[in-house]
Amino acid sequence: MPEHPHVKIVRQGYDAVNNGDTDTLAELIAENVVWHVPGRSSIAGDYQGRETTCAYFDRLHELTNGTYQTELHVAVGDDEHVISVDHSSARRNGSTYDENGLVVFRFRDGRIVEAWQISMSPYAHDAFFA
Repeated sequence: MPEHPHVKIVRQGYDAVNNGDTDTLAELIAENVVWHVPGRSSIAGDYQGRETTCAYFDRLHELTNGTYQTELHVAVGDDEHVISVDHSSARRNGSTYDENGLVVFRFRDGRIVEAWQISMSPYAHDAFFA
């Protein structure tokens, strides 16, 4: 069965994030995107708009001195949603982040319009990005 086009977009997004390529990421997300990052850490919150969302990913790389990486394990989707399972890792201030997560992406007109990140270890995520 061929991969849904939205899954291909998500794969491109993961590659862009891992390479710090916010130009490519900006092409994949809608101008009015809303990106939800749960928790109470310094990066938690709802990022509204393309520019703010791209700045969030730049901040991830800045906080981790470029070590933040997220490996896509599985992505499945349809005309409206893609759900991904991934593994993220980073180093910061002598600590290591090494966690699994999920992201639910919502699409409209071939672009990501909303995303919800879910960490499998929310307390570890909050502590690392405190």
